[in-house]
Amino acid sequence: MSIEVKIGATASRSKAFSSEDVNVFASVSTDLNPIHLNEEAAKKTIFKQRVVHGHLVSSLFSGILGCDLPGEGTIFMEQSAKFLAPVFLDQTITATVEIVNIREDKPVITLQVVATNEEGVAVIKGQATVLYPPLNKLKA
Repeated sequence: MSIEVKIGATASRSKAFSSEDVNVFASVSTDLNPIHLNEEAAKKTIFKQRVVHGHLVSSLFSGILGCDLPGEGTIFMEQSAKFLAPVFLDQTITATVEIVNIREDKPVITLQVVATNEEGVAVIKGQATVLYPPLNKLKA
């Protein structure tokens, strides 16, 4: 995907997180909270069902930033995230980033990030800052 790096540029990715996705993330992250892994335990919570890890959902931003916008060669520097609503298994989430600032003195880009569910409800909102040395400069 080739998107011009400029103020206002956007990119999105969508994904429905499966039980297997959540189980693998739990293993890698060591977050074995039963609300993510155990249907019976999750039924006893305010959500009444398993919830996808918030950081698994926010990892969609990493895929966009490293592959789509700004793209290959991007280095994640900082991310803020406010978790606004739960994400449930097999619920399609669309993550979107928008460039809101490009520093003139160095290749640092600030982006607004938002993830929404199928109903258009924001489940995560925040901001990311990345270092963007275009790949052609990395190869020199």
